[in-house]
Amino acid sequence: METNQLETVRRVLGASALGALRFVVYGACLTVLCACARLDAGGKGVRFCVTGDSRGGKVSEPINDAIVKKEVRALIAEKPDFVLFTGDLVLGYTHHLENELPLWRKAFMAPLKKAGVEVYACRGNHEMYTQKLKKGERDKTLVTAKIWRSVFTGEFAFPDNGPANAKGLTYYVRKGNVLIFVLDNYTTKSTISEVDVEWMKKVFAKESRKQSKPLRVFAICHEPAFEVLHRDCLATKSKKRDEFVKAFVAMGGLAFFCGHDHLYDHSVVKTPDGEFRQFVCGTAGAGLRDFKGKYKNKNVVNVKTAKAFGYMVVEVLPTKTILTMKAWSNGGRGKLVVVDKLEIPARK
Repeated sequence: METNQLETVRRVLGASALGALRFVVYGACLTVLCACARLDAGGKGVRFCVTGDSRGGKVSEPINDAIVKKEVRALIAEKPDFVLFTGDLVLGYTHHLENELPLWRKAFMAPLKKAGVEVYACRGNHEMYTQKLKKGERDKTLVTAKIWRSVFTGEFAFPDNGPANAKGLTYYVRKGNVLIFVLDNYTTKSTISEVDVEWMKKVFAKESRKQSKPLRVFAICHEPAFEVLHRDCLATKSKKRDEFVKAFVAMGGLAFFCGHDHLYDHSVVKTPDGEFRQFVCGTAGAGLRDFKGKYKNKNVVNVKTAKAFGYMVVEVLPTKTILTMKAWSNGGRGKLVVVDKLEIPARK
């Protein structure tokens, strides 16, 4: 926000209003709310949203139109600065990805952008596979990456500040003292279920030098770091996963958002370096699943699980960060209620 714009907000709302911020994490996503005015990251806080897993369950319905429309309306009403989406946008897989992704762009991304809300997404496994390879094509991860970039271009392009081999797939978003890593874990066949930890470290070191106060660090990825329902997750390569967790905790990472499993699940893992909090937000339309809160890894402690469509609201304040999960009751047909809430004090 330019200086003259900021002064206008101060005059209209008063200086105290600049401190009241919220941001929302949506389904397999994260939304940010402002109680009074939209502020630039250079002000007192940042608002953004997170959601994911909006795919449909059949070829004739590649996205869950009903829930997607409900979520888009809710997100616009929340007035976030931007929305994060944790993958599985469409049905994909053996279907025509290049025909389905534009449908999601039109249904989810376009109305949000029209409302002034940016959208940042990562790929899910349903965007990593597509129809049979053509002659001369051998790696589906590379073919689908090309399709992804061809759809998300121009005004819909994602940042290209990621690793050389993952432009538009892995990238970061920086707003004030908030740093968000958007991670692709399907970059090549040999690195499926892995994220680029060394790149993260370099970005964190560079961005930290620009900031006098500690960065508020978040990350999104499609696959969970610790197994919930799907066996195919970052835990299948536990050594690489542990490197990621160690690095993220060392950065002061506040929350890791993912999808893949179609539910909301909040868990915590105590590591030698500190707590790692995982939020599965696969609540944007894909068929919901049951989970009893028992993890394969005994070090994972369940905080809250909900079988519901919804999103998380995160308030970034000078002294703390508040995460509030909201969900619609009765399979998306009921009222929007709070199902989980967490306050994290700011580091000094």
